[in-house]
Amino acid sequence: MRKIIQTVGLLSLALLIFASCQNTPKGDQYTITMHIKDLKQNVKVIMQKRKDGKWIKKDSIILKNGQGVFKGHVDQPELYYLTIKKFMAYIPVWVENSNITVDASLRNLRHPVIKGSKAQTAFDAYADSTKKFMEKERVLGMKYSQARIRKDEKTMKDLEDQYNQIEKDRVDYMLGYVKRHNKSVVSPYIIMSNSYGLSLKQLEEAVNSLDAASMKNNEYYQYLKKRVATLKRVAVGQPYVDFTLNNPDGKPISLSSVVKTHKYTLVDFWASWCMPCRAENPNVVKAYNEFKDKGFTVFGVSFDKDHDKWVAAIKKDGLTWPQVSDLKFWSSEAGKLYGVQSIPHNVLIGPDGKIVAENLRGQALVDTLKNLLK
Repeated sequence: MRKIIQTVGLLSLALLIFASCQNTPKGDQYTITMHIKDLKQNVKVIMQKRKDGKWIKKDSIILKNGQGVFKGHVDQPELYYLTIKKFMAYIPVWVENSNITVDASLRNLRHPVIKGSKAQTAFDAYADSTKKFMEKERVLGMKYSQARIRKDEKTMKDLEDQYNQIEKDRVDYMLGYVKRHNKSVVSPYIIMSNSYGLSLKQLEEAVNSLDAASMKNNEYYQYLKKRVATLKRVAVGQPYVDFTLNNPDGKPISLSSVVKTHKYTLVDFWASWCMPCRAENPNVVKAYNEFKDKGFTVFGVSFDKDHDKWVAAIKKDGLTWPQVSDLKFWSSEAGKLYGVQSIPHNVLIGPDGKIVAENLRGQALVDTLKNLLK
């Protein structure tokens, strides 16, 4: 009797699912027609999106003679990647419920022609409007490389100042764009893509400028709201957030166990594979050696995923303070707690358990500690 009831229940569920699929109006579906010129062999294309540092597959097809069609439904316009792993090609497409065409050449998969998506058109228009900033930065980058070869420090400093001004202009332009287009589905994505370079104030103002009613179901908007909340929770002046991870020997160590035994603790987010982190490590070592007898220490949190490479880097760089990691790469639980999107990143915790500074690099770290540990 129980098996019969289960069978009938499953059959009913299947019929409901079938009926719901059959009743989906055609205008509520997308078709993505792909054409890759000069592609003769059959290749697999995966339709996937990036979320929380992971690839999430939605569908896949086989291109035959360079042609194939995706069909389905999305609840809202989202950025997907049509991935051809055989050629290491990732074609970004804003997918919405419409007839979309993607035309490209096998020789130039990075520059497809995409039509039929309003969101794609809006995003492309924004990207085109920012090319002037990218070109200026590219030229400065070339000049900087030449000046570095000549060891012309004055020119390098001038170029750095010019680059910083262009970057400021680009960010200002971006912030102005999303405010002018505060109902556009692509605006929260644009903010999200640039959030690593925004202050908490800029990020919060940008998110608040979006039309909440229009963004009700927007995945990128929801992410940004959560990110603002996270960053406010670990902003300067706020109490630190405790966590526990394992050291290289597998022993769990809590941040609180280190903080309570020192006046100032630098929580240092880094990784063995991160070259800017490795370049910054000598500065951290210098600060540690200079102030460790005055109540200062460092608590290293690695974004590594390879235990042996992590341990080798600790030894090579002479990092003698406590080190922990969950070896989850960008999915580090501690990184999520502190909203870390780029490394190196650090926060300095004071005697009262509150965060007193963040992202102290080079001489700035030494100068800050000198002032605090007089």
